[in-house]
Amino acid sequence: MTERRKKAIIRRRIFIALLAVLLAVLIALIAVIVAVIKNGSNTNNNNSSDISFVSSEQNLSEPDDSSSQEDTPSEPEVFVTPTGVELDADFGRLLLINGENALPDDYDTKVREYLVEIDPQYRNNNYVTQIHKDVYPYITAMVAAAQADGVDLRVWSPFRSYAIQNDLFQKQVNRVGGDEEKAATVVARPGTSEHNTGLCADFNMASDTFESTPMYTWMCENAENYGFILRYPKDKQHITGVIYESWHWRFVGINNAKLINELGLTLEEFIEMKNFDPAMDMYGDDSASNTAEQIID
Repeated sequence: MTERRKKAIIRRRIFIALLAVLLAVLIALIAVIVAVIKNGSNTNNNNSSDISFVSSEQNLSEPDDSSSQEDTPSEPEVFVTPTGVELDADFGRLLLINGENALPDDYDTKVREYLVEIDPQYRNNNYVTQIHKDVYPYITAMVAAAQADGVDLRVWSPFRSYAIQNDLFQKQVNRVGGDEEKAATVVARPGTSEHNTGLCADFNMASDTFESTPMYTWMCENAENYGFILRYPKDKQHITGVIYESWHWRFVGINNAKLINELGLTLEEFIEMKNFDPAMDMYGDDSASNTAEQIID
C-alpha cells in the first residue's frame, strides 16, 4: 500500500469519527430540548389545575350575587351553656361609667322600666333584687351553671338606685373622716357607680374574703363565657379609680369579655383601644361605645 493511500484511509476514518461525534452531540441536544419542552408543558398543566382548584373554592364560598349577600343578615354566634341555655355571643354592653363618666340625671328614673326581678334561687339578698333585662338571661344562666357545678354562687347586690348609692357613699365618707375623694375609691358617688346602670352585680358578699372562695375561682374560670369580667382587678386602681374588688363583676358581652381577658385590659383600656383602632369594633353596634341613652332606649 502506497503512502498516499494510507493517508487517504486515515483522513476518511477521522472524517467518519467526527461525523459520529457530531451525530451524538446532535442527538443529545435534541433529547435535552425535548425534555425541557415536556417539563414546561407539565408545569403549565399543574398551574392550570391549581388555579382551577382555587377558583372552585372561591365559587363555593362566595355567592355570585354579592348584593344578595349584603342584604342577608348574618346569623348571631350562639353560645350554648352547660345547662342548655342559648346566649347571643355577639351581644354586648360597653357603657363606661366611672368618676369621670357619670350617668345622666334622669337615667335613674328612666332605667326603672328596663329592670327585672332576679329569681330568689339566684340571689341571697332581698334588699336590692333587680338587674337590667338585657343582662338577666346571662347572669341567671351563669349562676345556674355554677350551682350545677356544686358552687353556691349567688347575686348579692345588682342594680342600685341613686338614693341607695348616695346613702352608701355618705356612710363611707363618714368612715374615712369626711374625705370624699378617698371614699369614692371604695364606694362610688351616685350616678358614677356601675350599680346604677343595672349592668353589674356583686356576688355572695362585698368582702375581700370572696377571693378565697370556690365562687371566685369558678368565676375566674367561667364568667367570660357568660359575658362578665372582673371590673376592678388588682394593680389597676390608677386606671379604674376603684380599689380591687374580687366580688364585683360587670356584663360586657361574651365576645367582648373573652377579648378583654385575652388582652389583660380593664374596661377603660378596652374602650380606649376600640376608639383608637376602628378594627377593634368587631362585634356590631350593640357592643361598640354604648351610651346611657342606648341602654334605656
